[in-house]
Amino acid sequence: MASQIVSRLAAIMFDRDEDPDAPLREFVAAARAGGVRIAGFMQEHANDENCMAHDVRLRDLDTDATLQIMQDLGAQSEGCRVDPAAIAAAARMLETARERSPDLILVNRFGRLESEGGGMLGEIGRAVADGDALIICVPLRYREAWNAFAEGLDSQLPPQRAAIETWWARVTSSTIDV
Repeated sequence: MASQIVSRLAAIMFDRDEDPDAPLREFVAAARAGGVRIAGFMQEHANDENCMAHDVRLRDLDTDATLQIMQDLGAQSEGCRVDPAAIAAAARMLETARERSPDLILVNRFGRLESEGGGMLGEIGRAVADGDALIICVPLRYREAWNAFAEGLDSQLPPQRAAIETWWARVTSSTIDV
């Protein structure tokens, strides 16, 4: 009898007033303490709903290095300040980390760049195509673009540690019988 197939792609869906990083950080700490090898990025510092925070960084879970991902466009600028060059650098770092075959990959956000077909979309797609387990945080305002990308092949989770742990337990215990 075949076991139920569990998606190895988890999208933590969150609204503007929810923090997906705290429960994810708790999960990562506990999983690593249990021997899970995790690569990718955790977002640090507040990022307001208008994408205007200057002090937003990615912490590389492999090297502990940080990467500033916001650019200062001046006091009069409006709109998202995500630095595409920094995201490109993060994408290269993610590909390097994937070469070490981690148990789980964490991508901090599916954001504006990804919703427009850029950012780390290619790296996310390659990881999924290769069968890697991957968690990504998806703001609800990008849900439609995410759903078009994932095509229902993901597990959508609330921003709660218990939900993340349940998904991970199902991924690590699932088998496919032929």
